[in-house]
Amino acid sequence: MASAAELPEIPQRELRNDASRVLREVRAGRSYTITVDGTPVADLVPHRNARRRTAVPREEVVLAFGGLSDASRPGDDVAQYVDDSIYDPYDRAHRRGQFAAEDAE
Repeated sequence: MASAAELPEIPQRELRNDASRVLREVRAGRSYTITVDGTPVADLVPHRNARRRTAVPREEVVLAFGGLSDASRPGDDVAQYVDDSIYDPYDRAHRRGQFAAEDAE
């Protein structure tokens, strides 16, 4: 598909007056940049008929994520990087006494 700058421009008025013709051309594969007062406001492009995948084969997932490190390997200490506690971090800092100097004031 051409970039937006390369698409032929069509004024809003022409689109309104000849909508059937313009849509037939778009169905045939032509694209347009719609303008209002000479300013580009939208691109009118043919609809893609490709269906969205709802499942990805396991092999494809393994291939895509295969280069990531395995956190379950011995020597990887995930706990030092991930805090999965359910406590508010400010509450935990307060219980540790990190705000004790501020509380004394």
